[in-house]
Amino acid sequence: MRSLGLDIGRRRIGVALSDPLGIYAFPLETLPGMSPEEICAYVEERAREGVGTVVLGYPRTLRGHEGSEARMVRDYAQALASLEGVRVVVWDERLSTVEAERRLREAGRLKRGKKVDAQAAAVILQSYLDAVRGKGEAETNG
Repeated sequence: MRSLGLDIGRRRIGVALSDPLGIYAFPLETLPGMSPEEICAYVEERAREGVGTVVLGYPRTLRGHEGSEARMVRDYAQALASLEGVRVVVWDERLSTVEAERRLREAGRLKRGKKVDAQAAAVILQSYLDAVRGKGEAETNG
């Protein structure tokens, strides 16, 4: 079963998808900002295509505190939790954008905005997938 990674921002939402075995995460697309209800509809469609887990990047501060962006992600997680058959995980995303920019720069494809958002979602999802493989089962760390 595949996993979907979401990097939720006020203006854009980066989306990543895992391979069917849950080993690798790939940037998929960047969506315009959406309400929690719109994201639910989007995830329902992906669930029909085989997605069983949704990993939401949880933007804590570097000191580990929760700010307004983190509270916004919690609202999305709460809305997604109402979907039947979809596991929702809130995952620490500190420095994911920095890592995404580094990867794109190394590939010679760094452009601010859409590519960075989808790549950041892939960084978040890959971190989760690596933890799942490392532990056998991941717990929500947000």
